Amino acid sequence: MPQDKDDSVRSALDDILNIESDRVKAEDDAKRKREEEARRAKEAAEKAARDAEERRVREEEERRVAEERRQRDEESRKLHLRQLEELRVKQESAAKAHLQEEEMRLKHEQQLAVLDAQKKKIPIWVWAVIGVVIVGGGGIGTYLYIDSQRQEEEAAAALRATQQRAEQQRIEQEKRLVKEREERQKTEREMQVLMAQLAANQQKTDELSAQLLAAAGDAEKTRQLQEEMKRLRDEQEALKTQQDNIKSGRPGRPGRPGTPSAPVTRTQKCVNRGTPLEECFMCPGDPRC
Repeated sequence: MPQDKDDSVRSALDDILNIESDRVKAEDDAKRKREEEARRAKEAAEKAARDAEERRVREEEERRVAEERRQRDEESRKLHLRQLEELRVKQESAAKAHLQEEEMRLKHEQQLAVLDAQKKKIPIWVWAVIGVVIVGGGGIGTYLYIDSQRQEEEAAAALRATQQRAEQQRIEQEKRLVKEREERQKTEREMQVLMAQLAANQQKTDELSAQLLAAAGDAEKTRQLQEEMKRLRDEQEALKTQQDNIKSGRPGRPGRPGTPSAPVTRTQKCVNRGTPLEECFMCPGDPRC
């Protein structure tokens, strides 16, 4: 029976050793688990810190880009308003100067017509001669009276014709001014549409710039964004060219900066050329004036 006793002792010892081994293994497993959890917590904290820093940098960059875009839009809007005001003042000044020139010319023609009519009236000495002739012979006096009446009627008709021409020219001038005002308003509307398109295009360009920063490392997406950026820049240049053409008064045609436009010369017909009044009253545009 000693053999059975030894086996019992050995079995009990093995059980004790197994229990100790399980305890040590459980402690090791718990230690590894705690270390793994600590490592994961540390990595999670580091990742959260990196994400927070990247988010802060990205938001700061987006705020900077948005502020720059807002400043550019504000400067562009002020420039557009200033250009429209300068264009309006320039066109109104030109129209006012042209209207004053037309009024002076019409007034001059009316004065000449009045003088012409006065010169055609019979002077006092003619009436004296008529009186003498009437005393001597009524036939000659009657003839002179009829001729003087005819001359007065011709002078009145000439004055009426001049006034009619002046009125017609005034109406045409008003029509030209209305047309110029409509063209100026159309130009302002076209400029406003172009400025809105330029602002929208610039906003898209800024957004693409931010996307390019965020897509660093992605070659395919970067290539697509660069192609889109090139297309937007081409559109921007086309819009600016169209804007310059509208400012120069040649929509649809490329302007040539630096080339002065040919001066516009106005030729006015002198109504007194070849008459005695030409020496007394110079005609508009006459080099002797």
